[in-house]
Amino acid sequence: MQTIIDFPHSMWISQQTIRFAFREEISHANFHAVQAFNRFLTKQLRHNLIESVASYHTVTAYVKQQVDVDLLRRQWLEMQVSTAIADGTNRLLKIPVCYDEEFALDRQRVMDYTGLSFEDIKRLHMSKSYYVYLIGFLPGFPYLGELDAKLFVPRLKNPRASVSASSVGVGGGQTGIYPVDSPGGWNIIGKTPFDLFDANGKEPFLFELGDEVQFYEITKQQFWEMKSKGV
Repeated sequence: MQTIIDFPHSMWISQQTIRFAFREEISHANFHAVQAFNRFLTKQLRHNLIESVASYHTVTAYVKQQVDVDLLRRQWLEMQVSTAIADGTNRLLKIPVCYDEEFALDRQRVMDYTGLSFEDIKRLHMSKSYYVYLIGFLPGFPYLGELDAKLFVPRLKNPRASVSASSVGVGGGQTGIYPVDSPGGWNIIGKTPFDLFDANGKEPFLFELGDEVQFYEITKQQFWEMKSKGV
């Protein structure tokens, strides 16, 4: 039996901007509903749509002229959207992480807050797949969810002035990787030898929205070997 996703709440922000909102939560089901609806709008409004922007639970559409929301609602409910969600495809990316003390800057803070050993923290961090729910605050920064609840740790009250590129952190219910050197307040627990952002590359970003991500552990020696090979 197929489950039809309810039409999201809609609100006009301006004469040419309308926002559609699903449940206000970060979840895998919500992410796929948002992506399915974004694809739906792109198809249905293709001649009227200037741009659509999807976030965790909303899709904001910028249109040339106002749209008939009631018509969109009927079209959405007629489309067996659960099939559209199920048909969504994504890549599986396996990301090596070195959890050595040299890179795990907030190792002790995360242990103190969670009450877990660092071995347990690593195990839980690598125990599941994550999905790229959002790419933002820096070019190519992936917001990955959802983190095991045992690893929920608040971000730093006083962000660092500089976090090195490729650092792996946790914050709240998500984990992420810094694509470039930048200020930041995530709890750093490791580092990957992969480069996430190449401004001169044909594909500048390593991650795409919807990618499935799995972490696996490497030693510091393996880290530097992979780094030297430019993987």
